[in-house]
Amino acid sequence: MLKAAAAEVARRQSTARLSNAAKSLNGIFAVNKPPGISCTGLLDYFKRNIGRNHNGIPFAVHYERENELRKTGKKVFRRKYQLDLRVGHGGTLDVEAAGVLLVGIDKGCKLLNKYLTGDKTYMATGRMGAITDTRDAEGKILEIHNTKSANCDAMQQALPQFIGDIDQIPPVYSAIKVDGKRLYEYARQGEPILDSIRSRKVHVEDIRLLYFNNPGIKQQWGQKVALPDDIADYFVSGRYQWDGRNSSKMQVGDVMTPYSNNPDLPVFQLLIKSGGGVYVRSLIHDLGVKLGCGALMASLVRVAQGPLRLGRDTINPEDLPYIDRVMNAIRHTENVIAKNRAI
Repeated sequence: MLKAAAAEVARRQSTARLSNAAKSLNGIFAVNKPPGISCTGLLDYFKRNIGRNHNGIPFAVHYERENELRKTGKKVFRRKYQLDLRVGHGGTLDVEAAGVLLVGIDKGCKLLNKYLTGDKTYMATGRMGAITDTRDAEGKILEIHNTKSANCDAMQQALPQFIGDIDQIPPVYSAIKVDGKRLYEYARQGEPILDSIRSRKVHVEDIRLLYFNNPGIKQQWGQKVALPDDIADYFVSGRYQWDGRNSSKMQVGDVMTPYSNNPDLPVFQLLIKSGGGVYVRSLIHDLGVKLGCGALMASLVRVAQGPLRLGRDTINPEDLPYIDRVMNAIRHTENVIAKNRAI
């Protein structure tokens, strides 16, 4: 009985120390979100492990737990946090997307609003020849198209039509709410909702074609940009690993993921600078429709948000349990923003 009481006192004292240390954190910083975990899942790791240093749960363990929960297809219910720490993020990235994610702590959460609508820069890889229900490689194939008409000149001519203020229909599998319910919830439950999805005005500052390759017509243009090693490995292994199956075996109704690295399908890379609310999946889909050959997003990396750049200004998820590393990241972010204002 006495041992149990002493253990409870020790636990409360430890929590109090963590709470006091965590309350010293205030501001915003950028983290390198890996593909395969939701923004909510990443923040959950931060809130459960901040201040625990090497005693925190290894991020790899948390990552696998999140994956297992996601595979069930059920809504994730999270346990109450020990620490009363206000945390938010500035601009959602899809589960399979990677890159710069701004995190706000305490009063920093109020600063996130300007970044939700501010400039973001993405590097997107697309594949031609198919259309999926999710507009990316995660979904089921709805249509298969001949890609002999897909060429670099046609794409270069089409891209300016997607720059400026454009109308965009969000993908069915998205977090936008209709009648108080998120679109992906309707989609997962098989409820018809397409007629209720309205196009929205979004702003695209610039689009540049970085690389284009259509092996079917033996046309290649530009230099393929290498993704960071950890991100590149993710998109060529596991579910994405190419097993050599012939593209002619690809059928309507198949999941696209095993075909996303099919070397027979044309591939391209885009550098996109946009405001908030732009769905790159929808942009690539609309581009494929315009070209008459279908297209889907194979990978997406947010390489910059405002003045903050991937790698240069981000910390890794493994750093999140360490208060000193997060504090240094907050100070670094403040300096970058201050220098950007002075320019």
